[in-house]
Amino acid sequence: MKKLSIYIHIPFCLRKCTYCNFVSFCNKNDKKEDYVNAICQEIKLRGKEIGKYYDVTSVYIGGGSPSTLKEGQIAKIMSELKNNFKLLSNCEISVETNPGSVTEKKLLEYKLVGVNRLSIGGQTLNEDILKILGRHHSVKDTKMAIKLAQKIGFENLNVDMMLALPTQKLRDVKKMAKFLVKKDIKHISPYSLILEPTTALYKQVKSGRVSLPSEDASVEMYNYVFKYLSKKGYHRYEVSNFSQPDYESKHNLNYWQMGEYVAFGLAGHSYLNNYRFANTDNFEEYIETVKSGKLPVVSKEKLTVGQRKDETLMLALRTAEGLNLKEFDAQFNCRLLTDKKKEIEFLTRHNFISVKRGYLRVNDNAFYVLNSIIAKLV
Repeated sequence: MKKLSIYIHIPFCLRKCTYCNFVSFCNKNDKKEDYVNAICQEIKLRGKEIGKYYDVTSVYIGGGSPSTLKEGQIAKIMSELKNNFKLLSNCEISVETNPGSVTEKKLLEYKLVGVNRLSIGGQTLNEDILKILGRHHSVKDTKMAIKLAQKIGFENLNVDMMLALPTQKLRDVKKMAKFLVKKDIKHISPYSLILEPTTALYKQVKSGRVSLPSEDASVEMYNYVFKYLSKKGYHRYEVSNFSQPDYESKHNLNYWQMGEYVAFGLAGHSYLNNYRFANTDNFEEYIETVKSGKLPVVSKEKLTVGQRKDETLMLALRTAEGLNLKEFDAQFNCRLLTDKKKEIEFLTRHNFISVKRGYLRVNDNAFYVLNSIIAKLV
């Protein structure tokens, strides 16, 4: 049986964060039941098509803020998944939780339906920065969410922490990293702010109302997190993902390894049998299409061999393990070390990459120029 990861998009939020450009809404609370019913119908439709051909290794319910759903709605979605797909006994099942909307009852529900991993969007322990970001939670909420999750028995916790935020200082980053280590958080995702042109924060920065840290300050923040977490026993297995041993996210790794995945819900993007396809991002269209018994796919593209080759290389180089040269050469009928000899010698000579034990990987000091390295090799 082939392996499959499943993503489910929940587009509801209590408030739209100022940096967010995801497909999400804070004004459709009355549509939650309709949307959950549509998700379940889409799962049935896709399950009839492919369910018997795959073993599901991971499920990730993200958003938006899935924890804004009403009690019982995550359980309903999980029931539909189990009825239409084969979830392996060790399937990793994650739910994103916003500290401002998670409750003990909801966490108990998640636990009862098989959720075994939570991702908590803490972002920062600076109250002023949380307000700038438009987050609907306080520092106290983050600490309470972690406390409740651990009390209920969720051992496998991820907490997001953002870097290069408006007015953020290195001391803010140190404070949060030390707090998460002290709380024995198994997986930590530190990622830098990406300022998207369509967001409110972009306008605020461009107008000068808020300022971002310098590039040097941002690099210093990331360097600190890398060194500190490494010293504390965490392994950076991907650019923005650190974990204690055996707590790497199966779902994340499947993406980086070009595994197959299917996404349910608004604007979901899937990859199956060398095809990429996308669901509509129009809320009403999504509901009506699924209700009529059709899949809400609006675009479909078959990847060429060249596209798959480039993506395989690009994604593998984001990981600490790197690119398995033997498997890559066999899959794409090439000899990368020979075909890109000049480029690889240059990158190796300048300590950007290394080739060891059959793997080509980016060195720790060179992740800041990852895109440039990839550009030389594709």
